[in-house]
Amino acid sequence: MLELIAIAFGEETIAAQAAAELERRADDLAIDPDAMGVIICERDGSCQLMTKRHPAATATWSKFWSRLLELLMDDWREAGIDSGFRARVGKALTPGTSIVMAIADEPQAGRAIDALSHYGGSSLTCRLSEGGMTELREALDGDQAKI
Repeated sequence: MLELIAIAFGEETIAAQAAAELERRADDLAIDPDAMGVIICERDGSCQLMTKRHPAATATWSKFWSRLLELLMDDWREAGIDSGFRARVGKALTPGTSIVMAIADEPQAGRAIDALSHYGGSSLTCRLSEGGMTELREALDGDQAKI
């Protein structure tokens, strides 16, 4: 089963630093380096999504993170993602904060969180139901990612 990991930080720059470390350790942690993104809540309250696209990768993961951000920000919408998780992520996205997010197999999720524990932050996890994954895949307009 897949888990969505979100680690929230009280500063705008920390999530990007944590994501860079997660990317460096992707092989050790068995996480696809394209399966991570950073959300920065600017001081004016607007949100910025940052993702990377590695050589030979498709744009699917970038689309995935964009769609996921949309689902996280729309309280009124059913998304196949636990509403409590969505609410906690929404509360964490206040002006001047950031969140690193990743998708990992359940056993690897805990290892990834532990690997970033020295950055501080508050970690949240959410199991991705098959229904939720189906909805997210459909939102990608037929693109296929290893999700």
